[in-house]
Amino acid sequence: MSEEWLPLILCAPFVLLIMASGLWANRRFRRFKRLPGHFDITGKATYLAPRSLIIWYIPIVLSTVLIAIALAGVLVPRELQNGDAVTGVVLGGVCILGAQMLILWLTERWASRQN
Repeated sequence: MSEEWLPLILCAPFVLLIMASGLWANRRFRRFKRLPGHFDITGKATYLAPRSLIIWYIPIVLSTVLIAIALAGVLVPRELQNGDAVTGVVLGGVCILGAQMLILWLTERWASRQN
C-alpha cells in the first residue's frame, strides 16, 4: 500500500473510536427515551431529542467529516495542498474525538441529575 492512502488509514482508528462511543452511549443511556440534543454555553440541556437520533447522528456526522478530510488528503493533488495531509487527519481526528468526548461528558452530567 502506498503512502498516498495513509490519510485514510490513519482516519480509521478515529472513526472506530467515535462509533464505539456511540455503542457505549447507547448502552449507558438506554434508560432514557430522550437525550439532550443541544447544550447552552453553561452546559445546561436546552433541547431533548429521541435517544437513537442523538446516539447515532452525532457520531455519523463527525465520522463523515473526518472521512471527508482524509479523502481530500488523498484526492487533492499534492501541489494544491497546503501542508501535510497526514497532519491534518491526525489533528482533525483528535479534535473531532475530543468534541465527541465533550458531548458524552455533558450528557453524562445531565443523566446524573435525572431521577
